[in-house]
Amino acid sequence: MKTITLSSNPFSIIELFEMARQDSLLVKTVNGERFFISSADEFDNEVKLLRRNHSFLTMLDQFKQETETIPFEQVERALR
Repeated sequence: MKTITLSSNPFSIIELFEMARQDSLLVKTVNGERFFISSADEFDNEVKLLRRNHSFLTMLDQFKQETETIPFEQVERALR
């Protein structure tokens, strides 16, 4: 898995998809958000690898500790 930080490398979504064809990507945005991009054909293998990735599991633990939530109704309104 390769990590891309968008603040230092402004890639287009097409470029990110092309890179993800070669190797799964963890994309970090300027404001600290993280997104995982992987070819659907490789998804099962990536799940196995991510289960052994300490930094990824630590990131998930951090997400679990967040207490701020957004009500479903608010998300639904924002998407309309």
